[in-house]
Amino acid sequence: MASILIVEDDLELQHLLTMVLERMGHTIQGSPDGLDALYRLREERPDLVILDLMMPVAAGDAVLGWIRSTKQLKDMRVLVVSAHPNGELIARQLEADLFLKKPLDIHIFRDAVTVLLEG
Repeated sequence: MASILIVEDDLELQHLLTMVLERMGHTIQGSPDGLDALYRLREERPDLVILDLMMPVAAGDAVLGWIRSTKQLKDMRVLVVSAHPNGELIARQLEADLFLKKPLDIHIFRDAVTVLLEG
């Protein structure tokens, strides 16, 4: 199936999302912060990035901005998952493919991932 990078500093949530996505047949890599994600994205090209906005070291908006401004990555699919009060607006302004608000409904999350990977 697809390769997915989960960029999430809440390791319990990262683990839960990993389990859900692995059961769907996807290959998952986790990243605890934006800086680690930037390093990974320079070397790897996942089919989808699941990105939190509020993280230490480098915030998700910086990561998404970098993805969209990098020629080799600008078409990468990005699902922003955040509790940030302005998360949906930030995601739209930075051209995320989709935004989901925390706390997540796992059924909606799975459907969103499927739609993004099929698109």
